[in-house]
Amino acid sequence: MTHEISASRRRFLQVGATAATMALINPFAARAGGGSGGTPTRAMLKLGKSATGRTVPSGLVGLSFETLQMHDTSYFSASNKALIGMLRRLNPQGVLRIGGNSSDYSAWSGYTGALPPFEQLPHAVFKRPYMVTPEQLTNLAGFLDATGWRLVFGVNLRRGSPAMAAELAEAVQRAVGDRLQAIQIGNEPSLYKHADGSAFSYDEYLALWRKTAGAIRQRAHVPIAGPDTSNEIDWVRKFAHDTNDIVALTHHYYRGGAPQPTTTVAQMLGGDPDFIQQAEQVAKVAAAKKLPFLLTEANSYWGGGKLGVSNTFASALWGGDFALACAQAGVDGINIHSGTLSVLEASLNKNVATAPKGATYEQRLDAISGRYTPIAGDAEEGYYARPLYYGLLLARQFAGAGFVDAALRANGANLTAYAADRGGQRLLAVFNKDLQRDVDLQVDFGHAGSAAKVWRLQAPGIDDVHHTTLAGAAVGHTGDWSPVSDETLRIDAGRGVLSLPRGSAVLVTVEA
Repeated sequence: MTHEISASRRRFLQVGATAATMALINPFAARAGGGSGGTPTRAMLKLGKSATGRTVPSGLVGLSFETLQMHDTSYFSASNKALIGMLRRLNPQGVLRIGGNSSDYSAWSGYTGALPPFEQLPHAVFKRPYMVTPEQLTNLAGFLDATGWRLVFGVNLRRGSPAMAAELAEAVQRAVGDRLQAIQIGNEPSLYKHADGSAFSYDEYLALWRKTAGAIRQRAHVPIAGPDTSNEIDWVRKFAHDTNDIVALTHHYYRGGAPQPTTTVAQMLGGDPDFIQQAEQVAKVAAAKKLPFLLTEANSYWGGGKLGVSNTFASALWGGDFALACAQAGVDGINIHSGTLSVLEASLNKNVATAPKGATYEQRLDAISGRYTPIAGDAEEGYYARPLYYGLLLARQFAGAGFVDAALRANGANLTAYAADRGGQRLLAVFNKDLQRDVDLQVDFGHAGSAAKVWRLQAPGIDDVHHTTLAGAAVGHTGDWSPVSDETLRIDAGRGVLSLPRGSAVLVTVEA
């Protein structure tokens, strides 16, 4: 990633970036026009001659859902053609993660042993435990076959029933076969509490994890990943040191919390260089053990996302930028948390019974969907792609490409850029996350070629919800999409100038 930040934070720079300042602004104060006096800010980007960085994994972009989402047996089903099309468009080689908070309130319906009591929510829409059934797993297997995706599946740790977790892990493997990438044991264990309110220590967690992993391995030979932590990234490093029989290191990411007053478009677009640095460090730990590092649950703001932020076009810029920044730092996969509103709210100990309502089709789907989910809707009502989906779709175009060094002089604009080579192509993604400045970016492509194809990621405004396009085209309700607006950028002596309106992004492809 190339990215301008204040001098006090230069230690977070990636290779090839130059430092400057970045201001957080009122996002809705932006008007059409340029910087000072309506003149676009001039910026410069110089790319290396060849790829020297890591290759972007094909499975970088994936999705995450609550275990409870399986209660609707038509959702993850081979008959849900619309959702299958949406996932295949997003990534033909993606990974589906099933887990979340509800995994620690779930149980296998075939288990005949004793289970500890599950506290109920008042007037619960869904009763605990949330039962995982053979029908759900059979349908899930058909859905995975239809999408071509693989599966990361979470089993219950918090209730302390290793035998039940082992039976469920075996049932999952039996149902999905080779599409199982990993079983995870527990969700965000660094947030577990004892009955007296005191927090679990890492050592307490590890002891319980080992007991459950042992029970699983006695019953079935399944790949296991972990620790699936939330805020305690140190636990990931410890877990890597203390385990020798896992297939991936896993962690979660949210920029912040939806209820927090600092949760704004400006904060989201300001980036999170602290986390990117941490991710790079953990990725090195994972690489030393020849393990992938996965963000098995991620999105903009925990608590289900924030309306007016997580569901707007700003999330498209955030999502594409975040995915490529993580890939460059060494993250191998990102599962964006998704799902219907009633399920996500139940996972947060809230009860919401939803019904479609609104003047337009998209508004009716919004009413039943999580605030931050990239795909709104359900099997009965249908689906549409939210802005976040488009940003992820842009990032997915980098799959299989090797990162190229880049040096950016953004001259105060909130600008990030990523370049990579794949075969004879050079790819460049630039995100103008500045909401006050248009930018003219002079690019030294460092690459042979006389012209480039340009796709624009754009919407009528940063707060727009329903009119995002990539390359001039919207994604259809079954995932159909093809570019209709290929601009041509002229390149002279390896250089060209890109026009980047405020609050927009571009994907540039240069053929050799």
